[in-house]
Amino acid sequence: MAEDPNIHPAWAAETKNVARVLDRLDYYQVLGAPPDAPLEDLKRRYHQLQRNYHPDSFFNSPDRELRDAVLRIAKRVAEAYVILRDPEKRALYDQRIQGPDRDKHLRYTEESDQERRKAQLEAAGKTPQGQNLFRKAQESIAAGNLDAAARDLRTALIFEPDSELFKRTLDELMARKSSSS
Repeated sequence: MAEDPNIHPAWAAETKNVARVLDRLDYYQVLGAPPDAPLEDLKRRYHQLQRNYHPDSFFNSPDRELRDAVLRIAKRVAEAYVILRDPEKRALYDQRIQGPDRDKHLRYTEESDQERRKAQLEAAGKTPQGQNLFRKAQESIAAGNLDAAARDLRTALIFEPDSELFKRTLDELMARKSSSS
Protein backbone atom coordinates (compact mmCIF):
# COMPACT_ATOMS: atom_id res chain seq x y z
CA MET A 1 0.00 0.00 0.00
CA ALA A 2 1.65 3.20 -1.20
CA GLU A 3 1.02 6.27 0.91
CA ASP A 4 0.08 9.53 -0.69
CA PRO A 5 2.75 12.15 0.07
CA ASN A 6 0.17 14.92 -0.37
CA ILE A 7 -2.13 13.58 2.38
CA HIS A 8 -1.43 13.81 6.10
CA PRO A 9 -0.96 10.21 7.36
CA ALA A 10 -3.21 10.78 10.40
CA TRP A 11 -6.06 12.04 8.18
CA ALA A 12 -5.63 9.09 5.83
CA ALA A 13 -5.69 6.61 8.75
CA GLU A 14 -8.80 8.27 10.22
CA THR A 15 -10.56 8.20 6.84
CA LYS A 16 -9.83 4.50 6.44
CA ASN A 17 -11.16 3.82 9.94
CA VAL A 18 -14.36 5.75 9.22
CA ALA A 19 -14.85 3.71 6.05
CA ARG A 20 -14.46 0.49 8.06
CA VAL A 21 -17.23 1.42 10.54
CA LEU A 22 -19.46 3.17 7.99
CA ASP A 23 -21.99 0.33 7.93
CA ARG A 24 -22.63 0.78 11.67
CA LEU A 25 -23.35 4.52 11.46
CA ASP A 26 -26.75 6.11 11.00
CA TYR A 27 -27.13 9.07 8.64
CA TYR A 28 -26.81 11.61 11.46
CA GLN A 29 -23.54 10.06 12.56
CA VAL A 30 -22.32 10.05 8.96
CA LEU A 31 -23.01 13.78 8.70
CA GLY A 32 -21.77 14.46 12.24
CA ALA A 33 -25.04 16.12 13.25
CA PRO A 34 -27.54 15.53 16.04
CA PRO A 35 -30.91 13.96 15.13
CA ASP A 36 -32.74 17.22 15.83
CA ALA A 37 -30.45 19.24 13.56
CA PRO A 38 -32.30 21.67 11.31
CA LEU A 39 -32.04 21.19 7.58
CA GLU A 40 -29.70 24.18 7.27
CA ASP A 41 -27.15 22.48 9.56
CA LEU A 42 -27.43 19.20 7.65
CA LYS A 43 -26.88 21.06 4.40
CA ARG A 44 -23.79 22.81 5.77
CA ARG A 45 -22.34 19.52 7.06
CA TYR A 46 -23.08 17.80 3.75
CA HIS A 47 -21.24 20.44 1.72
CA GLN A 48 -18.31 20.46 4.11
CA LEU A 49 -17.97 16.67 3.99
CA GLN A 50 -18.34 16.56 0.22
CA ARG A 51 -15.45 19.02 -0.07
CA ASN A 52 -13.33 16.92 2.31
CA TYR A 53 -14.14 13.58 0.70
CA HIS A 54 -14.73 14.39 -2.94
CA PRO A 55 -13.42 11.37 -4.90
CA ASP A 56 -12.03 13.52 -7.71
CA SER A 57 -9.56 15.05 -5.25
CA PHE A 58 -8.08 11.63 -4.60
CA PHE A 59 -8.25 10.21 -8.11
CA ASN A 60 -4.48 10.18 -8.59
CA SER A 61 -3.60 9.05 -5.09
CA PRO A 62 -1.31 5.98 -5.09
CA ASP A 63 -3.08 4.75 -1.92
CA ARG A 64 -5.86 2.57 -3.33
CA GLU A 65 -7.32 1.85 0.13
CA LEU A 66 -7.63 5.59 0.75
CA ARG A 67 -9.27 6.15 -2.65
CA ASP A 68 -11.80 3.38 -1.91
CA ALA A 69 -12.46 4.75 1.59
CA VAL A 70 -13.04 8.26 0.28
CA LEU A 71 -15.43 6.98 -2.39
CA ARG A 72 -17.46 4.96 0.15
CA ILE A 73 -17.68 7.91 2.53
CA ALA A 74 -18.65 10.36 -0.23
CA LYS A 75 -21.43 8.04 -1.41
CA ARG A 76 -22.80 7.57 2.11
CA VAL A 77 -22.65 11.32 2.83
CA ALA A 78 -24.69 11.99 -0.33
CA GLU A 79 -27.14 9.21 0.55
CA ALA A 80 -27.59 10.58 4.07
CA TYR A 81 -28.28 14.08 2.82
CA VAL A 82 -30.77 12.94 0.17
CA ILE A 83 -32.81 11.08 2.79
CA LEU A 84 -32.58 13.60 5.62
CA ARG A 85 -33.48 16.63 3.50
CA ASP A 86 -36.84 15.04 2.55
CA PRO A 87 -39.25 15.55 5.49
CA GLU A 88 -41.27 12.38 4.82
CA LYS A 89 -38.25 10.14 4.34
CA ARG A 90 -36.54 11.69 7.36
CA ALA A 91 -39.58 11.07 9.57
CA LEU A 92 -39.76 7.43 8.50
CA TYR A 93 -36.00 7.01 8.89
CA ASP A 94 -36.07 8.56 12.38
CA GLN A 95 -38.91 6.25 13.40
CA ARG A 96 -37.12 3.18 12.12
CA ILE A 97 -33.71 3.89 13.70
CA GLN A 98 -35.37 4.50 17.06
CA GLY A 99 -37.04 1.09 16.95
CA PRO A 100 -35.79 -2.24 18.24
CA ASP A 101 -34.24 -3.28 14.90
CA ARG A 102 -32.15 -0.11 14.58
CA ASP A 103 -29.15 -1.85 13.00
CA LYS A 104 -31.33 -3.23 10.19
CA HIS A 105 -32.57 0.25 9.27
CA LEU A 106 -29.41 2.35 9.24
CA ARG A 107 -29.76 2.71 5.48
CA TYR A 108 -32.90 3.90 3.75
CA THR A 109 -33.79 1.31 1.13
CA GLU A 110 -36.27 0.88 -1.68
CA GLU A 111 -38.27 -1.24 0.77
CA SER A 112 -38.41 1.76 3.11
CA ASP A 113 -39.69 3.90 0.25
CA GLN A 114 -42.36 1.34 -0.62
CA GLU A 115 -43.51 1.30 3.01
CA ARG A 116 -43.70 5.11 2.98
CA ARG A 117 -45.80 5.10 -0.20
CA LYS A 118 -48.09 2.41 1.20
CA ALA A 119 -48.60 4.43 4.38
CA GLN A 120 -49.45 7.49 2.30
CA LEU A 121 -52.03 5.51 0.33
CA GLU A 122 -53.54 4.09 3.49
CA ALA A 123 -53.71 7.57 4.98
CA ALA A 124 -55.94 8.52 2.06
CA GLY A 125 -58.02 5.34 2.42
CA LYS A 126 -57.51 1.67 3.10
CA THR A 127 -59.90 0.28 0.54
CA PRO A 128 -59.81 0.92 -3.20
CA GLN A 129 -63.37 2.26 -3.04
CA GLY A 130 -62.50 4.63 -0.19
CA GLN A 131 -59.35 5.83 -1.95
CA ASN A 132 -61.20 6.46 -5.21
CA LEU A 133 -64.05 8.29 -3.52
CA PHE A 134 -61.66 10.41 -1.47
CA ARG A 135 -59.71 11.30 -4.63
CA LYS A 136 -62.97 12.23 -6.39
CA ALA A 137 -63.97 14.36 -3.40
CA GLN A 138 -60.63 16.18 -3.54
CA GLU A 139 -61.12 16.84 -7.25
CA SER A 140 -64.66 18.11 -6.63
CA ILE A 141 -63.41 20.43 -3.88
CA ALA A 142 -60.74 21.79 -6.21
CA ALA A 143 -63.42 22.36 -8.88
CA GLY A 144 -65.65 24.13 -6.35
CA ASN A 145 -68.37 21.46 -6.39
CA LEU A 146 -68.80 21.09 -2.63
CA ASP A 147 -72.07 19.12 -2.84
CA ALA A 148 -70.47 16.39 -4.97
CA ALA A 149 -67.45 16.34 -2.64
CA ALA A 150 -69.69 15.91 0.43
CA ARG A 151 -71.60 13.10 -1.29
CA ASP A 152 -68.36 11.29 -2.20
CA LEU A 153 -66.99 11.66 1.34
CA ARG A 154 -70.20 10.30 2.88
CA THR A 155 -70.04 7.34 0.51
CA ALA A 156 -66.35 6.82 1.31
CA LEU A 157 -67.27 6.66 5.00
CA ILE A 158 -69.60 3.74 4.22
CA PHE A 159 -66.54 1.77 3.07
CA GLU A 160 -64.27 3.12 5.81
CA PRO A 161 -66.31 4.28 8.81
CA ASP A 162 -63.18 4.57 11.00
CA SER A 163 -61.29 6.93 8.68
CA GLU A 164 -60.38 10.03 10.67
CA LEU A 165 -59.19 11.69 7.48
CA PHE A 166 -62.54 11.22 5.74
CA LYS A 167 -64.46 12.44 8.81
CA ARG A 168 -62.23 15.47 9.29
CA THR A 169 -62.38 16.39 5.60
CA LEU A 170 -66.18 16.10 5.59
CA ASP A 171 -66.46 18.21 8.76
CA GLU A 172 -64.20 20.89 7.26
CA LEU A 173 -66.20 20.79 4.04
CA MET A 174 -69.52 21.15 5.86
CA ALA A 175 -68.15 24.08 7.89
CA ARG A 176 -66.97 25.70 4.68
CA LYS A 177 -70.39 25.17 3.06
CA SER A 178 -72.25 26.62 6.04
CA SER A 179 -69.97 29.68 6.24
CA SER A 180 -70.51 30.41 2.54
CA SER A 181 -74.31 30.15 2.83
